[in-house]
Amino acid sequence: MAEVTIRLNRLGLEHGRMWQAVLAAVAIALPVAVWLGLERALGDSVQNIGEGDTLFLQSYPVAGAGLEYELPGSGWTSPGVHFADQRQNFVLDHLTASVEVDSGVDSLERLLDRRVQTVIAQNGYVYNNVRPYEHAGAGLAGYRADIIGIDSAGSITVVGNDKGAAAILVLIAPGADPGAKDLDPDPYVATFTLEGK
Repeated sequence: MAEVTIRLNRLGLEHGRMWQAVLAAVAIALPVAVWLGLERALGDSVQNIGEGDTLFLQSYPVAGAGLEYELPGSGWTSPGVHFADQRQNFVLDHLTASVEVDSGVDSLERLLDRRVQTVIAQNGYVYNNVRPYEHAGAGLAGYRADIIGIDSAGSITVVGNDKGAAAILVLIAPGADPGAKDLDPDPYVATFTLEGK
């Protein structure tokens, strides 16, 4: 066996390898600096929603449907950077709401099944009790299902305008009762103005 001697400099790095240590430090620090710079340039990443503020969504990638709506009550915030035209998430205390619009929908029941799969896959929830749903005041009908988790419950509601446009509302809050007042879709759907096909 041959002997190898490694010479270290005063910093404890192998002699002649300082440039590699500097390069590694820059590779770690540069993305952090860029991220912090972008965050400051974009401003606050939490948007406060005022009571009575009218919100708009547009279907994507096909811009065939639009949804105009308001959130009931006050104190809602929307976390994250706000570039989404098709879907937006909101938080009020421990209640989370997600509103989405879609176009070219032939079956609202199939759309509910597709959308609920993404919710239950990422959070460990199950869903049951799929039933017809109608809000006469808004002129929208569709389907509703309960979402149940270990320490939270919710509902998913899909409504359409019989022209192929659909709105999806997901409500989730801590608790065990998917029929709780906080999870009732009626106050949300009452403000929905769904247009398009």
